[in-house]
Amino acid sequence: MVDGEATPARDPVDIPAPNAIDIDWITRTLPDVRPATVSIAPVGTGQLAETYRITVGYDGPPHGPATLIIKLAAADETSRETARAWQLYEREVCFYRELAGRARIDTPRVFATGLAEDGRFFLLMEDLAPASPGDQIAGIAIDDAHRAMREAARLHAAFWAQGEDPALAWLETGKQAQAFYGPEIFRSVWPGFRERYADMLSEDHVAVCDAFFELYDNYSRPLDRPRCVAHNDFRPDNMLFGKGPDKRLTVVDWQSAGLGFNAVDVAYMIAGAFTPDARHEIEDALLATYHEELVAQGVRDYSQADLRQDYRHFSFAGINVAVGAAMLVKRTERGDRLFLTMLDRHVRHVLDTDALTLLRERY
Repeated sequence: MVDGEATPARDPVDIPAPNAIDIDWITRTLPDVRPATVSIAPVGTGQLAETYRITVGYDGPPHGPATLIIKLAAADETSRETARAWQLYEREVCFYRELAGRARIDTPRVFATGLAEDGRFFLLMEDLAPASPGDQIAGIAIDDAHRAMREAARLHAAFWAQGEDPALAWLETGKQAQAFYGPEIFRSVWPGFRERYADMLSEDHVAVCDAFFELYDNYSRPLDRPRCVAHNDFRPDNMLFGKGPDKRLTVVDWQSAGLGFNAVDVAYMIAGAFTPDARHEIEDALLATYHEELVAQGVRDYSQADLRQDYRHFSFAGINVAVGAAMLVKRTERGDRLFLTMLDRHVRHVLDTDALTLLRERY
């Protein structure tokens, strides 16, 4: 969020530490639930927040859900500082409070939320098990990728051309192509990333990112397109894939929600969730699925040619996230594998679409 924009209201609420989530806290937070036992266990692999499954036992017939999911601020100070700088926790809480009901996209049901003055928060949500989270490194099944494209189109259509709506000002991150990622971010973190991972970077990785460093101002200029609400981290790890006949796909982790351009979610998901060879086989069909759903949702001023142009432009979006997140959140072994996999796939996307030429010649 930028200076001068509206700030989401914080509450004098009871934000629990994980070890303080007990019968009393559940009863205070959900007055209609009367548990006899409460236990908690960590779930998920997120680096900007901590997620736990709460198992609730009852004396006699259940008087509430058997399990719940709670999301809390990260224990790691580096991750919390990044979240504070971009007001990521506030964004997610306020997305569920204000926008989820009209976003047209499948999101978890939220039973209670809390947002404290010091930035701590909680989201108490439905447990969607046995739905399973995706895996960015392993990739995504083709039918699931088509479902994801339809969900993205529904989100974007719900807020199409509403980028200047004062009611959405709290989602503003500045007038730039990719929400959050102004020129100063990439230019401040790329040298350190290049040094840290020097032995794991190819010549293509370095050449593309060095060129991106030099051309970043051209990338960052706003596009001449309508702005909407974008997820900005739209990838398999942030999706829950349901089992059974309904095959529900639920999108989670709305910390990065912001005003921006629709194709950032499209390019980020397609290029990041497939190996380059697999992407070559499926990307035309996925782009068609996305555009067909966007039109079906009522968007008439955005052509397939516009989408393809913007898909090329935002081939850099995943590079931004891979490099930026690696240097701005807690470092883990899986995080290293994730960010290097993302970098490799998005660099290949840049090379395959000759997107550096677009930056050199388009502006």
